[in-house]
Amino acid sequence: MRSDPDANDDGCDDSWSPPDCPRCGNPVGFVTVSGPMTASASPCGCSVPPVLIERDRTD
Repeated sequence: MRSDPDANDDGCDDSWSPPDCPRCGNPVGFVTVSGPMTASASPCGCSVPPVLIERDRTD
């Protein structure tokens, strides 16, 4: 049981925000990849190459 509910001991970065769609600029909730060069951004539905939407990692 945690004594401090605001403590972040799981290593997550709470400052992360979803990337913007490179086609329409709306926030992207997830990307559905249907092939090596085919993907769909959601919820906007834009067709985008999978490599255009990547989460920046600071590992």
